[in-house]
Amino acid sequence: MEQDFTALIRAIQEGPLERKPWAGFTALLRETLGANYADLVFRRADAGRGAILRVKNGVAVPAWVAAHYKEKYFDFNPIPYFEMHPGRAYSYEELEGISELGRDPFRHEFLRAADCENMLIFRVTEPSGCNIWVTVIRSGTAEPFGASERALCERLAGHLSPALACHAALLRTQAERQIYQRALHMLAFGVITLDGEGRVVSIDEAAQRRIEQTKELTISRSRLRARGDDHQLQTRIRDAIDSDEARLCHVGRLGGLDLMIIALARRPDSGISAPRVLIYLSGRTATSRDMSAQLAGLFDLTHTQARLAMLLAKGQTLADAADVIGITEQTARTYSKAIYQRTGTSRQGELIQRILTSVAMLG
Repeated sequence: MEQDFTALIRAIQEGPLERKPWAGFTALLRETLGANYADLVFRRADAGRGAILRVKNGVAVPAWVAAHYKEKYFDFNPIPYFEMHPGRAYSYEELEGISELGRDPFRHEFLRAADCENMLIFRVTEPSGCNIWVTVIRSGTAEPFGASERALCERLAGHLSPALACHAALLRTQAERQIYQRALHMLAFGVITLDGEGRVVSIDEAAQRRIEQTKELTISRSRLRARGDDHQLQTRIRDAIDSDEARLCHVGRLGGLDLMIIALARRPDSGISAPRVLIYLSGRTATSRDMSAQLAGLFDLTHTQARLAMLLAKGQTLADAADVIGITEQTARTYSKAIYQRTGTSRQGELIQRILTSVAMLG
């Protein structure tokens, strides 16, 4: 049993990095306990019963039983999930309130019909509020779960709690990364990361799209190369790493790509393939999106004023912008004064910078 416990601990540690969190652990727990089914379920206290994420392993519930559950018991499941004490393993009859039900239709008409009556279930929590429930089920004809199996589940719950905290932290980091990536995408920036040897670690969609559009950069044997002056690019990357200072680089002709190369701080706890260089990449193309509605709300402009501001931000002259909108140049001039006042700018160059760096561009 101790050898099985060691393998289960390893599966718990690996769980946060799996595509389906703890799928390996769930399968191994079912096998170790001789169960015919096991699942691990994420539930939120502020969500309905249907707002769950389930990782399951073993014999599938017959389709007619699942349909019966959805039709009759979906809203009347008596299992008190959030009243369960974290870390304690329960059989069904030990759950709070179950013994007071008298004749229990959920048990007799669903659990018994699905051959799910012989169960152990335990809850695991972590400080930020993430919850999981682990359930293992044996056939009704098999031996009930004993004291040693209950003790094993409760020991595992103690190890699952810090692993669940790691999972929650990874989710927060992923959410933050998605936010930053969306902001960079909306502001027409892409990001490439390299390791200390100059090998590509990651490249986001915006950077990939810019590279494909301009054809000025390529990735060869995991390394970022410039089609033109590659020596300049490699020198800038190495200078950034050696000096820990940002380096600027332009690749291609006038309409090529601008790069800002930043060395990340060396960390003693990072591996040799950890990100060491961050490259911000920007092409010299004006945004093609119409953000006039967002500009109107942000700067308290009328719809026409916002359209005019967007055209001016794209570099059009006042006369050309007026022609596009269908107003006179004099009217456009009057509107532009209101635009400059409400955006806190005084010249078209300032207006372009104000708009293209405003939160409206993230919409």
